[in-house]
Amino acid sequence: MSKTASEKTIEILIETERVADQILQNKQEIIALDRRRQHSREAIREIEKNDEKKVWTTIGSLLVKLPREKALELLKKDQVQIDVEINKLRSDQKILVNKHRDLEHNTAYSGTNLKPMSAKDMSALKANLPLSTS
Repeated sequence: MSKTASEKTIEILIETERVADQILQNKQEIIALDRRRQHSREAIREIEKNDEKKVWTTIGSLLVKLPREKALELLKKDQVQIDVEINKLRSDQKILVNKHRDLEHNTAYSGTNLKPMSAKDMSALKANLPLSTS
C-alpha cells in the first residue's frame, strides 16, 4: 500500500520536530554540564588554596568530609568525565544539525566538520612563517 503525499509530509514534519527537540535537549544538557564543570573548577581552586587536611565535599546528594588529596582527585576525575561528555554531545550535535538541515532540504553547514590543527601541524606552520620585524 502506497503512502499519500500528505502522509509522507506529516512523517517528514514529525521527524524534523523530533530531531529539533533532540538538538534543543542536547543544548540544554551541554549547558548543565558546563555549569557543573565550572563549579568543579571553582571547588578545585578553593581546595588548592585551602591548607586544611580534610575538606567538605558533595558526592551526589551526600555531604562528606574527605582528605584534601582524595577530594581533589575526585573533582579532577569528574572534570575529565564532564569534558568527555560535553565533547561527545557536541559531536552528536553537529550530526543532528546536519540531519535537521537535510530534512528541511537545506545544505549542510560547511564549517561543522572542521578539526583543530595538531601540535605537529602548528609547529610545522610556525617553522615556515617568516619572522616579523616590528
